[in-house]
Amino acid sequence: MAEYDLTSRISPAITIPMLAHADPDTPVAVDLKGFESAEIEVITGTLGAGTATFLVKEADDDGSGSPDTFTTVSDDDLIGVVADLNLAATDDDTIKRVGYIGKKQWLQVTHVEATTWTTYNHCVVIQRGNPKVVPTT
Repeated sequence: MAEYDLTSRISPAITIPMLAHADPDTPVAVDLKGFESAEIEVITGTLGAGTATFLVKEADDDGSGSPDTFTTVSDDDLIGVVADLNLAATDDDTIKRVGYIGKKQWLQVTHVEATTWTTYNHCVVIQRGNPKVVPTT
């Protein structure tokens, strides 16, 4: 494996797909099994007037390979703070991100429109990193 190979050391997962979103979304749970870190990225397209806040949630495995009850991640388990993900009308075509250093197996991201959007295109990607086995692909 090449010394500067990033592709073999990350594995992206979409938790909220790129759409013109309504409130609330139904986010996908992302399994971190086999990875030691993650980065949550909010990627925007065109945003109109409005604002949104995000919640990062975590869960243990329920014993059957599915997430147990999700709880809100403490800012102590983030590199940055969850407010770093929040969106305003001036955030067209941006990527906002925070790192996750918690120890739970499952992550999910939800959003709440704080002010109703006129146009609201975004997605949320969780980059799983530091795999226990490489390559990830």
